[in-house]
Amino acid sequence: MERKEEILAVFRGGKAPVVRDIETKRGSAVLMYKPNLTDAQMCSRIVKWAQAVPPGKMSAGDILTRYIFIGEGRVTEDKSDAVDALLCGDALLFYENLPGYMVLNVRKYDKRSIDEPPLSTVAYGPREGFIEDLKTNLCLVERRIHSPRLAVENLKIGRVTKTDVAVVYLDGVASSELVKRVIKRLESIQADGIMDVQYIQPYLEERPFSVFNQVGRAEKPDIVSAKLLEGRIAVFVNGTPMALTVPYLFMESVQSSADYYQRYLYSSFLRILRMITLGLAILLPGIYVALQKFHLSIIPLRFMMTVITALNGIPFRATTEMLFVILLFEIIRETGIRMPKAVGMAMSIVGALVLGETAVRAGIVSSPAVMIVALSSLALYTAPDEVASTTLLRVIFTIIGGLGGIYLLLIGIVYLAQYMVGINGMGAPYLAPFAPFIKHDMHDAVIRDNFLNLNSLPQSFPTAESK
Repeated sequence: MERKEEILAVFRGGKAPVVRDIETKRGSAVLMYKPNLTDAQMCSRIVKWAQAVPPGKMSAGDILTRYIFIGEGRVTEDKSDAVDALLCGDALLFYENLPGYMVLNVRKYDKRSIDEPPLSTVAYGPREGFIEDLKTNLCLVERRIHSPRLAVENLKIGRVTKTDVAVVYLDGVASSELVKRVIKRLESIQADGIMDVQYIQPYLEERPFSVFNQVGRAEKPDIVSAKLLEGRIAVFVNGTPMALTVPYLFMESVQSSADYYQRYLYSSFLRILRMITLGLAILLPGIYVALQKFHLSIIPLRFMMTVITALNGIPFRATTEMLFVILLFEIIRETGIRMPKAVGMAMSIVGALVLGETAVRAGIVSSPAVMIVALSSLALYTAPDEVASTTLLRVIFTIIGGLGGIYLLLIGIVYLAQYMVGINGMGAPYLAPFAPFIKHDMHDAVIRDNFLNLNSLPQSFPTAESK
């Protein structure tokens, strides 16, 4: 059959699909599938169904509707579309005397079970997390939002990998212009392969070279579902246990899904605590260096004497010492992540204690510097999504504090605030609802209001209601 040879010609040099030649009452037919990606039992049933098709005037669509009893199927006349479907795990069925290919969903391959994600653990609330299978992830969202307005736009991105990407939103809630904008940016991606959802994140950002994340990341279906209800758009990539959400505001980095599963007063207290600790994580090493080098006299006398005693015999200057300790903690953190789980945590704890204690006793670094960096490092993880950016900012502000003291630190803080105010991603001011001030959205910013008052869409970013 000519069409069979055309498809097989595409696979020359690679692993060819399985080909089943079928003799039926209405002529020859061919079934093709990739054995490692498909359900072999279902393919055997398709052969029997194809053989049972009676002769007569019917189109491929009629055969698919009446005689092929499969959950998902479609007809295409595009050979390249048929080949792409075959590579993704679908089966192709076509008759010699009928135009078109029947694309049958018989995908079946091993996948990880649904479990609690590592970065979004909660004491209260759902513990389901996304896995690497796109269809399962979409199912987890559909289980929570039973609405006909839940829309899914399917794309294939990557010239070689042709990775399945899904854009999910609530029709009539999300801004239609914003949906078109997201889809247009995704379709403009010219890359050979998309291995992870992070590959497409820069294409959705207004400032892809910025130190700050301008796209949200979520590992749990309850988080994504809540954002969809607010009018945001989610982007899923097959093979990634995570989803991207746009628009994204900085305040989301200090909010947690657990905030909505506890009393609102306690949740508000935790958000305030996260904001304070996030500021300490960035500024504490720089403030310590600035006070030690330029403003030692404003330190309380007893604390100043403790610091001077600890600094006695230290060979490094304040800035060099602080950067050295930060580098030491970053090395321990990186090795702890990459080591086997059985020894990674133990080695991280032992390494931090042994190296820190040894360095202090040897007179290489002072104990206040170790304590400051340790406290700062712990505080970084109050906003896990911003660990990368806050780590870089901590180093920058440490250098600034060593160069010009508190005054230069204040200038740096003002410049950082000005820079963050200027970020506007997908029509959403990055520091909203504070800059610009949006009174309507203040009830779920730092202070979380009671659920009785959380009954309207946000105004910090475009939605269907903001037209």
